[in-house]
Amino acid sequence: MTDDGYRWKEYGARIREVRKEAGHTQKRLAELVGVGAHTVWCWEAGRMRPNQENLFAIAFHCATIPAKLEGLDMLHGEKVREAELAFREALVRLPPEDIETISNFIRFVQSERRRRRPRKR
Repeated sequence: MTDDGYRWKEYGARIREVRKEAGHTQKRLAELVGVGAHTVWCWEAGRMRPNQENLFAIAFHCATIPAKLEGLDMLHGEKVREAELAFREALVRLPPEDIETISNFIRFVQSERRRRRPRKR
């Protein structure tokens, strides 16, 4: 927890906002995403952040884009959406082993970023 409240408080507020706009209860969103209702509560309270898979599921079931949930401006969000669409179109044409290679590369880049990030004491 940080001094100014829970770490992902603003993130949680955006999740709550899109969930309500979509007409879902926390329980219903949890069912759609495949997590417990308490997990959705934790996201919205800012106690934890959804992983990428859950982030995409929330966005899908709430008819929005992940960039909006992450608080990115609309121009950036549109660019991310265009890149996602282009990436998906390219992926469907690739053999499974190439898709696995790309997935492994993404996981590697993410782990390297986490490894290089300075730790707070």
